Amino acid sequence: MKSMQQRPLIWASILFFGLSLWIRYELRGVTNLDTVVLEGWYAHIYQNGFGGLSDATFSNYPPFYLYLLWLSTLFSKWFGSLAAIKIIPTLFDFLSAYVIFLIAQTKYKNDLRYLLASVFFLLPTILLNSTVWGQIDGMYTSFLLLCVYFLLQKKSFWALAAFGFAFSVKAQAIFLLPFLGIMLLRGIVNWKHFFLAPAIYLFLAIPITLTGRSWASVIFLYAGQAGQFQELSKLAPNLYIYISNIYYHPVLEIGLGIFILCMAAWAWINWKAKPPVSANQIMLTALASLALAPFLLPKMHDRYFYPADVFSFAAAILLPKLWFLSILFQLASGLTYTVFLFGVSPVIMTLTSLLMTAAVILVTRVQLQSLKNADA
Repeated sequence: MKSMQQRPLIWASILFFGLSLWIRYELRGVTNLDTVVLEGWYAHIYQNGFGGLSDATFSNYPPFYLYLLWLSTLFSKWFGSLAAIKIIPTLFDFLSAYVIFLIAQTKYKNDLRYLLASVFFLLPTILLNSTVWGQIDGMYTSFLLLCVYFLLQKKSFWALAAFGFAFSVKAQAIFLLPFLGIMLLRGIVNWKHFFLAPAIYLFLAIPITLTGRSWASVIFLYAGQAGQFQELSKLAPNLYIYISNIYYHPVLEIGLGIFILCMAAWAWINWKAKPPVSANQIMLTALASLALAPFLLPKMHDRYFYPADVFSFAAAILLPKLWFLSILFQLASGLTYTVFLFGVSPVIMTLTSLLMTAAVILVTRVQLQSLKNADA
């Protein structure tokens, strides 16, 4: 009792962390259309072993994830395919929580850093994406978090190496590229380190090519993903949900043009900023990049704001006055998830798109205002 009174935040951290583990355990058996597909991939690898990765048609995910899926089949005596699919991304939730702890440690030296990491582990979109949905957005986002953390530590090489691993998990890691471009323009990132991303992707592809899979199928994997469907929005909470797919062309081209112009203007404003880059500005700029990209781009999925959900929490750690932004992102993304996961009417997307629009506008406004003050 005395120790609880002396360090209440530690006990609160244990409570939140334990609650998250309990919720994840209770929801472990939830299935959906995506887990059915992933279980098919698992079955293929289980039946054919590592050599089964030579087949370029059974999965459209990159080698890095397929290696982890293969490793999980080696433990099939202890848990089945559904558990394996969910354990993989959940492990990276632990990594993200640890990086959140490290980020909190740059500002707080007391037990609050433990509480923040445990609260992060309990956030709805974090929990739902990995342990319920079985998706791997938490995997590449954990590396994006590492990337920005290393930049906070002024370690450009390790930051771009982390980005390389993120890109090797999912193409959507490129949502952070506008931020990295701005960091390059402002002298925070070394241009030579950008070569690490393709180098890491190709290095990780070597084992799968030794099974007989062609280099072309690996190199052009993400290009194939981009052409999978012709819909302006796959339930992404942005403004494209209001436009009929009848107008797929030319809205696609117009949307890409708007994205390029807006990001170029945003980068120019940041480049011309006078104050030196502070830790708060680095985090805000990363968040703005991850929020603006899926908001402005057409053909986005419901899960593509996941990195912004994570970074809105990280930004609130460094700038506590922005706590409401994290809540906005959680509401917008969390409610969006219910459409696919729980069959909630898509009518709710009207609300989620408005919430996300408000969140993106506020993030952009706060980030641009920070450029006027070196201590922002």
